[in-house]
Amino acid sequence: MTYIVHVTAMVEGDRHRIEALIDEYRYSCLKNQPGMDQFYVCRSLQEDNVFLYTQIFKDAQAHKAHLEGGDPQQFFDKMAEQGFRFQGQWIAGVEIDTPPPGRGLN
Repeated sequence: MTYIVHVTAMVEGDRHRIEALIDEYRYSCLKNQPGMDQFYVCRSLQEDNVFLYTQIFKDAQAHKAHLEGGDPQQFFDKMAEQGFRFQGQWIAGVEIDTPPPGRGLN
């Protein structure tokens, strides 16, 4: 069953560089983690330093493997090296009605 993580992050620092790091993180995760199906990122229209991202995993075990893998730590290390302050809140859960592969609910 699909496992979804939604993160709201407030980041202080150069917005363009932060966007580049988040994008690098996203593509690294998608490349290195077979249990991650999708990774969406957007910036808030109301606040330039607020980012929203949604990660979609095959299951909770895939998310656990993500957390224990190197990609998240490398991302946070790079943010710290550049002096960016990252404050985030995340919510995770299991999709309540998983459609058949290739079919969306909308």
